Amino acid sequence: MTIYNNVSAREFPLATSKLRSLLFITVLSLSACSKNNEENTINTTFYQSASTKTISPQQGYAVTRYYLGQFKAKQQTNLSFEYAGKVNQLLVDNGDVVIKNQLLAKQDTQLLQYKTTELQAQIDQAKAQVSLNQANLNRIKTLIDDGYSSQQRLDELNAENQILHAKINGLLAQIKTLHYQKEKAGLLAPFNGVITKRLISTGEVLAPSIPVFQLIEQNNNEVNVGIPATLAMKLSVGDIFDLEVVNDSKTKQKARLISIGKQIDPLSRTVQLRLTVIDKKKPNLQLNGQLVRIEITEQINKPGFWLPLAAITDAARGQWQIYIAKANTDEKNRFTLQPTTVNILHTEQHSVYITGLALKPHKIISQGVHRYVGGQIIQASNYTIATTVKGEP
Repeated sequence: MTIYNNVSAREFPLATSKLRSLLFITVLSLSACSKNNEENTINTTFYQSASTKTISPQQGYAVTRYYLGQFKAKQQTNLSFEYAGKVNQLLVDNGDVVIKNQLLAKQDTQLLQYKTTELQAQIDQAKAQVSLNQANLNRIKTLIDDGYSSQQRLDELNAENQILHAKINGLLAQIKTLHYQKEKAGLLAPFNGVITKRLISTGEVLAPSIPVFQLIEQNNNEVNVGIPATLAMKLSVGDIFDLEVVNDSKTKQKARLISIGKQIDPLSRTVQLRLTVIDKKKPNLQLNGQLVRIEITEQINKPGFWLPLAAITDAARGQWQIYIAKANTDEKNRFTLQPTTVNILHTEQHSVYITGLALKPHKIISQGVHRYVGGQIIQASNYTIATTVKGEP
């Protein structure tokens, strides 16, 4: 046979024996490697690590809400003259600060002076008639004593005397009225305040009660704000709140509640609160009509748990769930994940308040919940991302 041309008959059995030995050794080596790999696989089972957190039940949670209100002057009025007349002089203008009883405007009083002079002349005439009447009375009395006059004439003169005195009193009353009108021709400030608007000009002839100036009281503002009736029922007069001017967070001040309305506004369906600013050192910040933001914290008494926001994941049918880590009794630091549906009542920037768990401490997955599934066995990790969660000490 040609394949054995280079191999002698004596060498062929020896080569075959060596080949068989080599194949046997190779098979034993491969079997040993496979057995070692199986042993290594069994001894190095991998458990995914997870950040866990123990949560404790809370009796309730606080909700902080902000309500818009505005500064409103305690006293504001439209000033006007009591009597018709021509405006002769305006002494103040928009933005001027005035004090109580300061003269603000004047009316022309020349016509009043003329009427006063006319009435005074009529009084002088009546007094002259009284003098004549008194002389006639003296004569009549003498004639009556001598029997030359009747009692009727004496009665007529006495009645005339009373009529003249009544006329004089009426004229004097008219003069007093003119003096009063003359005094009211000067418009005075009823309280310390600021002129917010001038409504007329010099030379205008005004009817009674036509507004001349708008005046608001200075440094005596209140805050008016509307809140829901359910929240108003939980407040008490004397409560202190934080407020700040809208678009100016540096103007935070303290305000005290001084009144709670007893009627619901038909348009806004809110109850009106009145507050007064405690800090009187910042009067320039209290502009009439300026918008302010009131911070009111409401306590909701409903047992539940505060969780990190990252511990919540979505579940089927639009529900929310968390993963509770149940400790394995046979393995230390090993936990089995149990998905649990919860109800979210309130959320904040990094925290969420939930119900739906038994009111006892629970260990949960605090972050990275998208990497886990229900029934998975994990090991707790000491590494966590620092987050602030309400309800924690």
